[in-house]
Amino acid sequence: MNKVIAIVRKELWQYFFSPIAYIVLASFVLINSFVFYIVLAAMSKAASPPISPMALLFGGTFFFWLLLIVMIPVLTMRLGAEERKSGTIETLLTAPVSDFEIVIGKFLSSFLFYLLAWALTLVYVFILKSYDNVDFGPILSGYLGVILIGAFFISIGIWATMISRNQIVAAIISFSVMAIMVGMTFFSFILGSEKKELIQSIDLLAIMENFSKGVIDTRNVIYLLTGTVLFLALSVKSLEARRWQ
Repeated sequence: MNKVIAIVRKELWQYFFSPIAYIVLASFVLINSFVFYIVLAAMSKAASPPISPMALLFGGTFFFWLLLIVMIPVLTMRLGAEERKSGTIETLLTAPVSDFEIVIGKFLSSFLFYLLAWALTLVYVFILKSYDNVDFGPILSGYLGVILIGAFFISIGIWATMISRNQIVAAIISFSVMAIMVGMTFFSFILGSEKKELIQSIDLLAIMENFSKGVIDTRNVIYLLTGTVLFLALSVKSLEARRWQ
């Protein structure tokens, strides 16, 4: 556990001593604040808003998904690719630390940074509360969805950087995989009924919509957790293969 904590501390230190962290956080806050303001302004004119502004913030707009599939590859692209390119991965692999600990440490560092970014959006909840009564059920489930999908996407980013020697290549791979996952909903329109049902069961847009409405389907939770574990396992296997090269 101490080794994992050391890796997490090292990676977080590198995040905050590079401009990437501040650019990502600033972009994240600015875009989400813009979306929240526009949605809130539009809904304030309606006699009875059909949906909470927070629900739209949780996957209800194009910007939510764009932020995730751009932000996460940027956060994860250097975690393995840069070390492979510079040769420092060899030093890490010969250290008394397991492949599992390396992967988990790098995953947790990105995940904690991701949680920090979303923690900044809690100010929107207090703004809403000052205007009207807030139903915290959908908000809490919405944040749960954000956390689970974020963990899933970060695991994809970790896998992509572990199999790449170049940061840009790692970012492109993870971006492409995430974009395909998000785009599953569009494939359901062109496939037969049987395949359509299968795709809808892994449709991230539909899954996030459920979370934003306060619906926590255990199948959705299991799917996202399984996907996270799968890509982390693939990342560990990639490191194991690297040891034997």
